[in-house]
Amino acid sequence: MTILLLSGCTTIEKDADNKNLLDNRTEATDITEETMNGYVLHIDTETRVVNLNISNWVNRGKTEVNDVMHAQEIAYSENTTFLDEKGSVVHPEDFKIGEKLAVLLVPEMTSTGDETATFAGKIIQLTMSKEEKLNRFLAGSDNFHTVVLYEEGTRPPYDEMDFEKHVPESFSGGISWVPYIEGLAVDYKDELGLDKLPVILVFDRNEIVFQTETLEQLKLWSSENR
Repeated sequence: MTILLLSGCTTIEKDADNKNLLDNRTEATDITEETMNGYVLHIDTETRVVNLNISNWVNRGKTEVNDVMHAQEIAYSENTTFLDEKGSVVHPEDFKIGEKLAVLLVPEMTSTGDETATFAGKIIQLTMSKEEKLNRFLAGSDNFHTVVLYEEGTRPPYDEMDFEKHVPESFSGGISWVPYIEGLAVDYKDELGLDKLPVILVFDRNEIVFQTETLEQLKLWSSENR
């Protein structure tokens, strides 16, 4: 009889665990177009505040979008649930800059005044597509976007005057100077298969189309492809 009782208890515990896992998965996947989402700009685990760039979410469905960044400060508490898309528990201290999060809100009033603070009931860590990871690099038009990627704390190998002198056509699609920073949610070296920096990268709307270390090679490529 004792053995049967222990076995029954174990079954009940397993059933409860399975139910909790199923509930978590339901919560994690209960995301619609109206669910606020964005990319982590900053997180302070002491004050329990995360700042998100929610520009894409704010501009969803719009045909004309300005260049203004929309940021939102989200407060959370010990009662906030943190999950990934599979329903597994995650922790805010593990979030990195650039991480994509969905936020299920619980509006409350701040205790310090009449301003309304945005509180999170659930925060869900989302998986980013390759397009999302490379969004800041991809061309926004039919012209090519040129990116100079270099190590943080070092000087870029070429500046605007160099491009103006040697490859002025690069300005038609825009040129960005981007420092490579370790520890971000997206590691551009890994994502693009880069062995060393600095490097000049050229992107169309969908992917990288050319890379080189010199303006001379970029000029040659541009003469054949622009």
